[in-house]
Amino acid sequence: MLYLCKLITDRSGMKGIRIFECRGLDSLVVIPEEIKGQPVIELAPYIFSAQEDYEPEDRSDAFWWGEGEPEELSIVNGNALTELKLPRTLKKVGAYGFYNCENLRSLELYSTTMDWGAGVFTGCFGVEAIRIYVDETQKSCMKELLMELRQSLVVSYVGKGQAMLIFSDFFEEAVENTPARILVTNTHGCGKQYRNAFVRTQFQFHEYDSLFPYVKVQEPESLVCRLALGRLMFPYELESAYQNQYEEYVKAHNVEAASQAMERGAQEEVRWLLEHIPFSKEELEQVISLAVNGPGGSLVSELMDQKQKQGSVKRRRFQL
Repeated sequence: MLYLCKLITDRSGMKGIRIFECRGLDSLVVIPEEIKGQPVIELAPYIFSAQEDYEPEDRSDAFWWGEGEPEELSIVNGNALTELKLPRTLKKVGAYGFYNCENLRSLELYSTTMDWGAGVFTGCFGVEAIRIYVDETQKSCMKELLMELRQSLVVSYVGKGQAMLIFSDFFEEAVENTPARILVTNTHGCGKQYRNAFVRTQFQFHEYDSLFPYVKVQEPESLVCRLALGRLMFPYELESAYQNQYEEYVKAHNVEAASQAMERGAQEEVRWLLEHIPFSKEELEQVISLAVNGPGGSLVSELMDQKQKQGSVKRRRFQL
């Protein structure tokens, strides 16, 4: 990967590197923590946008750093970008940094990147997975990030512990109340409620877990199963009362949970279910049938072993 960058001094007086452009042959971009011994602290506006009708920042004194020659590599922007990893040192992302990156699927970042420019994620409807490293002693950008991305998201939270969090999508609709001459905003979906599970900028796990009764009745079974399973597999800050509600739901929807996990290729989730959640003989047969006829073929032998263990009966020994 090749980066066009320059040394700057930001408003706080901190010296570091601003990156203007990335070139390479891969759709995965990893922004380095430092270049020439200086921390990477900023990404320029429109850095990954394919828009051409904007006035670029002053690039005097900019230099190329990395492997390869600029003429031999393609600019990674727009639909060419599918995965992005941002460094711990990053402080600012310029306005419209990922404008219309429709194929961007996953994002990895640190909660201490606090300065996000206007419209950073405009048109990024394909983002589905975020991994965020959270410093729980400092202000966090997590809430701002979630509010910018209103689609369904799988968030891997890595703080003092690790959690897998599911945020459903939501949209807001303005409806005119003609007699009162006002606009009333109606919110559809549980996503906004879940995105408000914060005190200031710190995520509140108990608030998130307390919303489960709402998501059960408003969202599809597949999403609810994944949400409950994620909290059970990574039970960071999970109180016992909420753990019980998740367990009850997964036990009642164990076949659906296993089926959804196999469709995603998440074999570790299926194994966790087999180890921690009870399946009747009939339910195991359903799961085996789904595995044989679907994407879970590699799990068939493990499922058959589980069925055999369940069906085995220990013979009683009589001693005279």
